[in-house]
Amino acid sequence: MIKLTALLLVLFITAFGAIFLVTLSTKKLKNRLLLGFFFLISFLVFFGNFLAFYNYWQIVHYYDFIFLAALLAFYPSYYLYLFSAFNFKIVKAKWIYHFIPSILIAIIMIIASIIAKPEDFQVYMNNNLYGTTLTTKPANTLDFIYDLGRIIHLLQIVLYTFLAIRIILIGKKSIANSFSNLDNYQLQYFYTITISFIALMSIPGFYITLMGRVQFSNNDFSLLYLSIIFTLLYIILAIVGLKQIPSIENLNGSSKKHEIYDKEMAAIENRLLNYFKKEKPWLHPDLSIWDVANHIGTNRTYISHIINENFHDNFNAFVNSYRIEEAKKLLVKKTKTPITEISDITGFGSVNSFIRIFKKAENQTPTNYRKKNS
Repeated sequence: MIKLTALLLVLFITAFGAIFLVTLSTKKLKNRLLLGFFFLISFLVFFGNFLAFYNYWQIVHYYDFIFLAALLAFYPSYYLYLFSAFNFKIVKAKWIYHFIPSILIAIIMIIASIIAKPEDFQVYMNNNLYGTTLTTKPANTLDFIYDLGRIIHLLQIVLYTFLAIRIILIGKKSIANSFSNLDNYQLQYFYTITISFIALMSIPGFYITLMGRVQFSNNDFSLLYLSIIFTLLYIILAIVGLKQIPSIENLNGSSKKHEIYDKEMAAIENRLLNYFKKEKPWLHPDLSIWDVANHIGTNRTYISHIINENFHDNFNAFVNSYRIEEAKKLLVKKTKTPITEISDITGFGSVNSFIRIFKKAENQTPTNYRKKNS
């Protein structure tokens, strides 16, 4: 009963999550579709383990290639989801390379499974689950392919954990360099949850893959413990994935530098400062770097470069510096105006953001600043 609960618990969550996320996906919310795809891949992995642990070996004989393919597509599919969460441009021709190990191992396993007789597969599965001796050549071949898949998966865990954390940090920086109001695109806990998920999946995942199924075939409580951890992680990931809104524009995650003459750069900087001084675009809470670029007749890369290099800020901080200066004037001038109204007037997305950003810049809350300077 404990083993059944452990295996069905995570199966239900991944199956339901895949259907739910795909159903709620739209053209603008492709991240939900790709997160649903990741849940589907996860379901295929856990379903393979369910069949193996419950001795449905006749089915496993023709399912094992799907299990190995899903296992090697697990981390690439999560990495693909992270790209969509930030709306980085996904080049399909390049992304296929991430799934080549999954495709190749599946093809090899299909051929080996067709060649192997039912009794050979029995020998292979007994070794897989109970550590018995491999006595036939086809069983040895199946075991070799399975172990090869495990080795590749172990390498993927290390590689994609690094790549996932890297793309999350790049995405965070790109969002801050593109939008003046981060509340619409950055959940405060999105980065913590996504990095925690990849870390907490990788640590036990590495151990499970390294030790193999033998370690868990007769240890129901270990299976239940891991199942509860995985289930909670998938639930949290699904909730955060549903709330996360990708950028309305494709973000450029590359670090390519565009050559531009100093005189032209200075001219763009002047246009930028004049625009901010005279027209006060920062009063609009949804101001983006693309809006500014279109208005002063340049591209977002040059504006981002100017703000980063000349003002040592990102776009979000640069815009908020103008909002804070305006807020300071209004706090002193309009002493009876509520803080919420000043937050709206000066272009902040919410009063909570206003208070947090103001306190970070001035080392005091807007209310305290008003008291000291009125």
